[in-house]
Amino acid sequence: MIIIYDFDGTLTPYSLPQYEIIKKCGYNEEKLINRVAEELTNSKGLYEAYYKCYTEILLENNILLTKENVCLGADKVKFNYGVIEYFKNFQSRKTGIKHYVVTSGIKDYVDKTAIRKYVDGVYGVTFNEENGIYKNIDKLVTDEKKVDAIKDIQLHNEGTNKIIYFGDGLTDELAFQYVHKIGGKNVFIASNNKSIENYNKLNINGIIDKCFEADFGKDTKLSEYIQKEIELEREC
Repeated sequence: MIIIYDFDGTLTPYSLPQYEIIKKCGYNEEKLINRVAEELTNSKGLYEAYYKCYTEILLENNILLTKENVCLGADKVKFNYGVIEYFKNFQSRKTGIKHYVVTSGIKDYVDKTAIRKYVDGVYGVTFNEENGIYKNIDKLVTDEKKVDAIKDIQLHNEGTNKIIYFGDGLTDELAFQYVHKIGGKNVFIASNNKSIENYNKLNINGIIDKCFEADFGKDTKLSEYIQKEIELEREC
């Protein structure tokens, strides 16, 4: 069995990446969202607009796009309650379950967070690098590309359809649809009233199997559900 997790809003309490380097440039979440919204009028899509603004903000503040700068603060990322213990439990029990993160955030950044050592792989945005400087985007993970990432994970795991996908919002819709189509299971992480609204929108066609609060604690319904799915897998 494979379990795949979106990152921001699913494993963390933030719907958007909390890049420390952007904050150092004087941008809070609202200011960044407003700038991205303005850029959307001239860009092909949301993710193109976001990363265009990201790189421009650093350049405007004379900050080089180095791995060190981009990953600033990654080691201090906060996770939803119980997340680290949840993964530690899998590691200690040697269940044979594989875990992956699929995110539209920056791969190098996620690789520097506390979660990395507990997962088997991270799929995220990557950059072409020259002399230690990020020059441009190599791979952009859009909503559609999340599905491609899931397919690649399948390819590297004997084509298995035994997948559980965790997501928290509308940007996970295509991933939810794909996993549902191949017979996998979808879990929606709801942290507030807005996310419940998004869950209701997404689940009109019954593509989501479970919806849980953002609590990965040992005795929560979420953990009980995953344990049950593991037991069912062993019985097959």
